[in-house]
Amino acid sequence: MTSGVAPLERLASNPLVTPAQIQFSRATGAFNPGATIDHASGKVVLLVRVYEEETRRSSLGIALSADGEHIDEIWDRAAIGRVEPYEEWGVEDARITWLEQERRYAITYTGYSPAGPRVCLITTDDILAPERYRRHGPRIAGENKNCVVFPEKVGGEYVILHRPMPRMVGIRVSSLESDWPETGVPLVGPRPGTWRSSRVGAGAPPIRTSIGWLLPFHGATTIEEGNVYSMGWCVLDLENPDKVLYVSDTPALTPLAPYEIEHGIIPQVDPANFITGIRVVFPQGLVERGEDLIVYYGAADVSVGGARVRKKDLVASLADAIERKQGGIPL
Repeated sequence: MTSGVAPLERLASNPLVTPAQIQFSRATGAFNPGATIDHASGKVVLLVRVYEEETRRSSLGIALSADGEHIDEIWDRAAIGRVEPYEEWGVEDARITWLEQERRYAITYTGYSPAGPRVCLITTDDILAPERYRRHGPRIAGENKNCVVFPEKVGGEYVILHRPMPRMVGIRVSSLESDWPETGVPLVGPRPGTWRSSRVGAGAPPIRTSIGWLLPFHGATTIEEGNVYSMGWCVLDLENPDKVLYVSDTPALTPLAPYEIEHGIIPQVDPANFITGIRVVFPQGLVERGEDLIVYYGAADVSVGGARVRKKDLVASLADAIERKQGGIPL
C-alpha cells in the first residue's frame, strides 16, 4: 500500500467470477474484466476475458451485479467473439468508457492475430445488446495494448491512453472513428528497482475528481524478479492530462490473496515468464457505487477480483500526498 494513501479493501465475495462459472465454453480463465454501469438498469457490467481450453483462444463474456460485490448473472454466450481477421487469435482485456454527452459506450480491447496484439474499438448505445455493437477495427498501427478512453473531451478532443511497450502515453484525437497516433506524450514508465521495473499500462478509464483525472494502472517487475503485476494510482491534471500530478511509489494492491497467486500450470500463461508463480493483480475496471470506488481486476490470470475504497477518503489522501510532493517518479 502507498504510505498515507487510503487503502483498498478486497471484497469479501472474491473471487467474483471463476472459470467454473462460464457456461458457453470449458474455460481455464475468466479474468481481466472491463467494467461500467448499464445506464438503463443501473447494474454493474463486467466484460470478462474467457480463455477457452479447447480453442486456446479468448472471447469476452458478460457478468452482471446489482450491488457491485456479488455476481447475479453470467451470460451463457459470448458477448464479443472472434469475428474479424484481426481477432483470429483472440479478443482480450476490454476497457469500457461511458461517454455521457454522446450517450454511448466506447469499448477498447486487444484484437490478437498473426499481425500481433492491436488496440481495437467497439462503440454502442446499449452495453447489453451485442447485436448493436459497432466494430471500428484496429485504431493504432503496430503492436499495442492497455488502451483507455477518457469519459469526456478535454479541449474539444478525445483523450486516450495506450501502451507502446513499455510505457503509458497520452494522445488526443478529434474523432474516435479516425486512426489514432502510434506515439504520444510519455506519462508513466518503468523505473528500475521498483514495483514497476519492467513495464506499465493504463488500468481503467479515469474518473473526474476534484484533484484531477484518477485511474488505476498496472506495473510489472522483470521476469528475473518474478514478473509480478501490481496496481497503483495515477492522477492527471484535469485541464492538461499530459501532466502527471501523482503516481504511486508503492503498490496500492499487490498479489497476496490465494486467488491472486497461481502455482499450477495454466494454458493461458507461459510458465517461463513466471518463475515464482503467477502473481497478478491486473486492474481494468473502476466504478462508483454509493460512497465507494470499486476496482475490478484480473487475479492470477485466472479469475476476477474486486477491491473497494471510500472515494472521499482516497481523494483527500491523494490531495495531501500531492501537496506534500509525495509519490513516485513518473518516468
